[in-house]
Amino acid sequence: MYLSSIALTNVRSMESLEIDLTSGDGSNRRWTLLLGENGCGKSSVLKAIGLLLAGTEGLATLLENPDSWIRNDAKSCRIDGAITTRKGESQRISLEIHRGDKLHDILARNAQTLAIIDKAAEAVGHDAVVLGYGVSRRPADASTSLLPSDKAPKAGRAGGLASMFTPGFSLVSLQRWAMDLHYQRGTTALKTIRSALDQLLPEMSFTRIDRRLGDLMFATVDGDIPLAQLSDGYQNMAAWCGDLLYRLTQAYPSRKNPLDAAGVLLIDEIDLHLHPVWQRQLMEFLSAMLPNFQFIATTHSALTAQQSGKGELFVIRREGPKQRPTLIPFVGEPRFMMLHQLLMSPMFGLDSMDSLAVEDARKAARTLRSDRKSLSAPTRRALSEQAKLLQEVPDRTAVTPHEREKLALLQDIKAALDGASGAGGKKSSTPKRKPTAAAAAVKTASVAAQTVKAKTQAAKKVAAKTTARKSPSVKAPGRSAAND
Repeated sequence: MYLSSIALTNVRSMESLEIDLTSGDGSNRRWTLLLGENGCGKSSVLKAIGLLLAGTEGLATLLENPDSWIRNDAKSCRIDGAITTRKGESQRISLEIHRGDKLHDILARNAQTLAIIDKAAEAVGHDAVVLGYGVSRRPADASTSLLPSDKAPKAGRAGGLASMFTPGFSLVSLQRWAMDLHYQRGTTALKTIRSALDQLLPEMSFTRIDRRLGDLMFATVDGDIPLAQLSDGYQNMAAWCGDLLYRLTQAYPSRKNPLDAAGVLLIDEIDLHLHPVWQRQLMEFLSAMLPNFQFIATTHSALTAQQSGKGELFVIRREGPKQRPTLIPFVGEPRFMMLHQLLMSPMFGLDSMDSLAVEDARKAARTLRSDRKSLSAPTRRALSEQAKLLQEVPDRTAVTPHEREKLALLQDIKAALDGASGAGGKKSSTPKRKPTAAAAAVKTASVAAQTVKAKTQAAKKVAAKTTARKSPSVKAPGRSAAND
């Protein structure tokens, strides 16, 4: 099951917002990334999707305060969507909440949608998994039981979405699950966990289970280290990916590879605690690990956003201080842009790539140039002192040593070409036209290629002569003297 569209009406801060989750050819888009400043409603969009796809059991558990979902001054809110099965069947679903509603009112009013979702959830073979991870996701203590406490939702849709709705919700203990699997089924049962963790955590590998410590051990440059002592970034990723692996194996116990299942994965601040190198690789890793999943995630990272393709990136923002949040799609393909171009695009809205200190120094220098006569002496001294910082800032227009070498090489090639053309015969009476940049580039490339070819042929001749002079004859492997 995939989500084809989502529309919110009077949901929290959003008066109206709609996202088409299909590609240009009408198929369901695999990735959708939402950008936006804090307070614009990115997390609310993910939670609304979670509520819409939660089914009866999930909705009853996750919807604690119905009125909190309704925008101020509105009497009701509505979440509309369309789902598509892997067979291509499409169905419209909706969730409507009125101010003052009790749970039984909501369940009764939305019975048709809940029946559709419940039916899909019960038919395991139809791939209807929906999982969501909020910003409060955190690893469980290795000493705790496999599942969270009885007060928290554990299984089903509610358990798979709980970290988005319940602050401090502990995920399934990866350590306890791995140890239980090892005890019940032996070492081979850890194959899926080992493969996922080895891909997920760079520069280290899962080696064994330490039953005395009750933890998973990883080989690192500093020796074997338990998962609980790795960095927050490692632990955070291992925690929610371990929880995901657990829930997929529980949903599809008879599948040889549960990671091949289809479903919807919601991730709030997908790159939370991650090093920039990981941020660049995360989308590719998840796409490979879960080849049939649809991903809807939020991010603040330009590095993550840069990995998205055409139609995959959106920003939610307010056009003015008192304006409602609106959805703006990114025009173009972020993956073809340089990082500074993306940061200074309207999606991120940075006015400068300078630090605040350098930006203030530039402003001070501009003020001194334009308003020097109208400034008091103390103000001029203060601005001059601030502008001195610019003396330490590298010149962005300066030519690097590598660029100087390339320029010198081009000048040498040009001189050689000019000498060759001047040495041959009678000059033409037709006035010479200045070659275009493209023509010059072609000539340069041609001369360089001919030079390399000539040197290579000369080297081969020298090598052949040396071999013939110094080396005895050698028979080809497997041949006898009679065959020579």
